[in-house]
Amino acid sequence: MKKSVKFDQVKVFYFNRTQGFTCVPSEGGSTLGMVGSHHYDEKFTISSYAKEQKRLHRMIVEEQRRQGKAYPSPLLQSVPSIDASEISSGSDSDSDYDDCYFLQPVPIRQRRFLLRTSGVKKIDSEEKDECREIRVSREVCGCDCKVFCDPQTCACSLAGIKCQVDRLSFPCGCSKDGCGNKNGRIEFNPIRVRTHFIHTLMRIELEKK
Repeated sequence: MKKSVKFDQVKVFYFNRTQGFTCVPSEGGSTLGMVGSHHYDEKFTISSYAKEQKRLHRMIVEEQRRQGKAYPSPLLQSVPSIDASEISSGSDSDSDYDDCYFLQPVPIRQRRFLLRTSGVKKIDSEEKDECREIRVSREVCGCDCKVFCDPQTCACSLAGIKCQVDRLSFPCGCSKDGCGNKNGRIEFNPIRVRTHFIHTLMRIELEKK
């Protein structure tokens, strides 16, 4: 008999929002986090939780569309707009909404507004400087080699790591044939990533049927 684990309910914990200090946004500070302990919890059945998540996703997607920020997968047919009654009904008919829902970056002003409305009276301004320093430090990466890498002088080779090329000459400037890093070289392949993405979507769609 094959052993398996089954779940019959979902328990959701709710936390108050506070300044995070745990992430680095693309600009500014005032990061979003949550307090150390929850103030409320709620239990759902597996099916009712799935319906609640679907309802929330629909609402978020509709809001993103109003702001022009929703980008559904090109592999999926466009999802027709729905009215408020359909959003509140929790219907399973528009499952594609889950496929075009994704998290959006929250602008600085909105982050500060969310913190203040959550009861944060004083936002620590030093976090902004700390985040800026981390962002600047992340820009210093890769080796300074041009086309060819000498393992005796290549910063990556000396550090015991592989050279990495995400796009032409960044962050490492070596070529595939000219890299002499003994640890190797990694080059980002957008076609391979895209193919993996398509195959994953196809597999998920097949599993749903």
